[in-house]
Amino acid sequence: MAGWLLPDEQRDSVYELDLDGLWTRGIRGIIFDLDNTLGPWGFPKLDGEVRRWLKGVEARGFRIGFLSNHEGDGREELWVSLNRHPVVFRAAKPRLGGYRRMLEGMGLPPEAVAMVGDQLFTDILGAKRLGLYAILVRPVAPEREEGFARLRRWLERQILRLARPRASRKN
Repeated sequence: MAGWLLPDEQRDSVYELDLDGLWTRGIRGIIFDLDNTLGPWGFPKLDGEVRRWLKGVEARGFRIGFLSNHEGDGREELWVSLNRHPVVFRAAKPRLGGYRRMLEGMGLPPEAVAMVGDQLFTDILGAKRLGLYAILVRPVAPEREEGFARLRRWLERQILRLARPRASRKN
């Protein structure tokens, strides 16, 4: 189970993804979590920088899709801006149903897809269970999180710290 919680890569943001490396690895599709991955939690629309960057990802030949546990309510403008791409709200990550619907919408097998998200217990766990390449990014706006989300972030940091090779740990 512990291996299912560990990402294949970690990046500070989506802008640091090694797109050439992913392509060389055989990745042809990228699924993005929305909240705290592409914008702060509950953001109503993609900002211009993110839209331009996503167009660049597409121009390189990647199929892209969006998978979110958010209900989608009040995000009509976001929904419209993503409409030509597969989008699954209410995904119930880490359950596999949303991931499977996304793969079907992208027309790709799991081994050709990377999942990019900010949470170990949802994005990474679900992706690893299905055999997707899993990339963890730092949350865009962790300061907006409260209660259980803060506890979950603490647990994630502990898991990642303990998973580092012993030689790289600071004593």
